[in-house]
Amino acid sequence: MSTLTTASRSRQTVLGYPVDVVDETVALQIVEDAWRNPKPLHVVTLNAEMVIAAQQDQTLDRIVRHAHLIIADGSGVVWALRLAGSHVDRLPGIELASACLAQAAKGNRRVALIGGKPETLAKNLELLPKIHPGLNIVASHHGYFTSEEDEGVVRGIAEASPELVLVALGVPKQEYFIEKWQSVFSKAVLIGVGGSFDVWAGNVKRAPAAFRKVHCEWLYRLLAEPWRFKRMSSALPAFAMQVLNDLAKKKLTVSDPHPEKRSFSRKKKKHDKRKERSKDQ
Repeated sequence: MSTLTTASRSRQTVLGYPVDVVDETVALQIVEDAWRNPKPLHVVTLNAEMVIAAQQDQTLDRIVRHAHLIIADGSGVVWALRLAGSHVDRLPGIELASACLAQAAKGNRRVALIGGKPETLAKNLELLPKIHPGLNIVASHHGYFTSEEDEGVVRGIAEASPELVLVALGVPKQEYFIEKWQSVFSKAVLIGVGGSFDVWAGNVKRAPAAFRKVHCEWLYRLLAEPWRFKRMSSALPAFAMQVLNDLAKKKLTVSDPHPEKRSFSRKKKKHDKRKERSKDQ
């Protein structure tokens, strides 16, 4: 039985969206299984904003639900799972992607990078092999290409037969891209990594460990990048309210497992005409 199949058995849901309760070690085993038995593996890094976006976007909704591995990237997702009784720790997408690069370097796996500004991509091409000695980056392309140029970019990268493809185009564009071209990368692990290229290049600072430890990386990002406020201020409260409502409904169902039977058991009393007051009185 594959590690992925085993992990799927412990899959939980957050507002109806599947989440694999796995740590980094198990996630890397799943990646290795995909490499040893060449097959595509799409990894989605789920957070509260993506859940809310998927609720409003049928295409993204379908992509998330059909991904092979869905990790709890966001603190909101972890919070929701813990409220439901699941013991799970956050697995940030950037950390899993870094671990995959280290694993690829050890096994001489072929890596491709897609996304970011040209200068950001150039920095990653220079720095990542130093961070992960032996890293074999066989293909790359910045993220500034049109939908009409998609196929040319993809075909060029696919010729190098990458086994790990990191796509940094932002949500949901990177998810659309992966779904559209996954069949071309039929033997690769594909991960949407959002702004990871900017962090690795040193353009953006990741939240300090103190923020990450208390699951407040989102707050640090909001303070560092105020432009996120509009999006986060609508998505995060909406996510929290839905989670609490969902939890309340589940608790009511558990406390009263057969509410419909109870309502039907309350038979109406027969009307006793003898107790009616006479109109003549």
